[in-house]
Amino acid sequence: MEHRFSLADFAQVNCNVSFTGKNTVEIVSGKEGGKLVLSGQQGRVGGADWSKARFLVFDVHNHETWVMGITLEFWTWMNKTDEPDMRVAFGVMPRLKTRLSFPLEALDSQEMFLERTPGKLKTVVTGNKVRVNEIDRFAIGVFKWPVDQKVEISGLHLTDTEPEYPVPDKILVDKLGQPAVTDWPGKTHSIDELTEYLQAEARKPEPVGFRKGWSAYGGWEDKKFEATGYFRTQHDGNRWWLVDPDGNAFISAGLDCVRPGEAGYVDGIEKLFEWLPPKDGIYSDAWLTGERVGGHDYYNFGVSNLIRVFGSSWWGNWARITKRRLLEWSFNTIGNWSSLDFIRYAKLPYVWPLSGFPTTRRKIFRDFPDVFSSEYNANSATFADQLKAFEGDRYMIGYFLRNEPIWGFVEGLNIAEEVLENEAELDSKEALIKFLSDRYGGDIDRLNRSWNTSFGSFADLKQPIRKATRLSKTAETDLTDFSKILIDRYVRIPSEAVKRVDPYHLNLGMRYAYISSELLYTGCECFDVFSINCYRLDPYSELERVGKATGMPVMIGEFQFGALDRGLMTNGLKAVKSQEDRAAAYQYYMENAASASHCVGAHYFIMNDQAALGRYDGENCQIGCIDVCQMPYKEFVESVSYTNGRIYEIAAGLVEKTGRLVEEVERNAI
Repeated sequence: MEHRFSLADFAQVNCNVSFTGKNTVEIVSGKEGGKLVLSGQQGRVGGADWSKARFLVFDVHNHETWVMGITLEFWTWMNKTDEPDMRVAFGVMPRLKTRLSFPLEALDSQEMFLERTPGKLKTVVTGNKVRVNEIDRFAIGVFKWPVDQKVEISGLHLTDTEPEYPVPDKILVDKLGQPAVTDWPGKTHSIDELTEYLQAEARKPEPVGFRKGWSAYGGWEDKKFEATGYFRTQHDGNRWWLVDPDGNAFISAGLDCVRPGEAGYVDGIEKLFEWLPPKDGIYSDAWLTGERVGGHDYYNFGVSNLIRVFGSSWWGNWARITKRRLLEWSFNTIGNWSSLDFIRYAKLPYVWPLSGFPTTRRKIFRDFPDVFSSEYNANSATFADQLKAFEGDRYMIGYFLRNEPIWGFVEGLNIAEEVLENEAELDSKEALIKFLSDRYGGDIDRLNRSWNTSFGSFADLKQPIRKATRLSKTAETDLTDFSKILIDRYVRIPSEAVKRVDPYHLNLGMRYAYISSELLYTGCECFDVFSINCYRLDPYSELERVGKATGMPVMIGEFQFGALDRGLMTNGLKAVKSQEDRAAAYQYYMENAASASHCVGAHYFIMNDQAALGRYDGENCQIGCIDVCQMPYKEFVESVSYTNGRIYEIAAGLVEKTGRLVEEVERNAI
């Protein structure tokens, strides 16, 4: 089945359109972002039977020098607003024609991040699930951006077969892993320049330890508590602190992903690179291939640049350079997803992301497992066993149970409602039915009166029920109450399992992306520290809100600032104009975080810039402390060093905050 749409039938919103060929349009989108919108009969927009298709496909030619954000939006017939039920965002590479395909099965919203295809960068699905036979409107659009953006759209069609993904012959990345299409101050222009710089870095002596007044663990020697030999938490009557193993007050200033470079996806886009070496030669350490990474090939130019300079001794030289930099920049914590070999070498405090969070074969929604299943209990016990490898390690602050559960991204999600809608046989559905039967004394007529339903028995609840919270206010209350039970088990069962294996290190929580619902606080008493990732210019209000809601110390697992003035082609989840603004933004953020009475730390994401053509999921942001050639962004790291060095005095209120709030700019892609 194939159905081609006529782009002439689409309404134009906030853009100028010109036809440049058969069913090809050139769109110039303004600052507010532009889109093409097509409306029609539900399930048959454009005259096609959408239920017979599997993919919506179109070609995009990005004429700009930066990555462009492209959107697909879908409305159902019940939705009469301008806000779509679902939005899909794609990143597309610059100066390149890229084929995009959206699998219609993703309309069920079970997956938030879609797999890469050649030429495409990150793809994110947000909003509510959509049924294909209820769609009566869809749109193709361009992200907001400070200046006009030019893009060409062509070949829009529905099909029941996945398309090929042609990639043109065009070099986008040079032999050092840098973007080839632009130049900027600080770009490394030759291997000789790279060699001279890194050899000079390797000759620099390593500091003896942390700055004066800081302990061997990076704690603050001016404020003492009881020493227990491990990191712990303490409230001093005014604010929360971590306490290092020797009893010194500790605020965790961390850096995520401390490792030699970031591996980039190369499958199907090899011709976009000026140079890729054989996989079994002297650069083999730079390759991640095949079964190790889900059948895909990745190349790490950060590693190959080190090999170019240091040969077989590359890792030792990188480790010495990196430990010195962490000490000079006054980072006292090695953050998530860092090299364990480096952690053991550096002997610096660190946090650790546990892997393989317990799941079940059948899930309720996205990655939320069937938490009443015995499988969940058994898998939680297995999950906890990995902590045995860290027994007795005084440098380990604690561990994160997992990172950013994708079920938690949905605003106002009611997990119990998803249990009722799920067609699978779930132990959690049996538990929900028992919960409702108990609440209504086994009287189905009482439930029917409260829910505005006509079930013959409680067993009827085993059949899929859509959007049950809309049946009545009482139904919403009942399902919210059971959602708390589900989330409590989701948190409590693995938390109790890890504490049985390791009662000494801190349970740092789930690292929620953000608080999309008050339900995410459920079970927080199982944690030692509540963690969030906080992508804002100023985290103070969010830290205090979360701290007051939980009564707990709070740690920020991620924040970042990116800009397009140097290097990569995507600016980041929180974007500013320049490296100078990145520097100011870091100071302002960390000073405001440290002054929050519940905050015990914040970790910057990440050490290295991301790969020029994207990591496994397509992110390729200019957010690092250093670029792919190990060159620090001078303005940024000077601010990092200055700010981190004052973290304790800021937290204690002994010095004034001097940071400035910078202007945020639009993200150019997801």
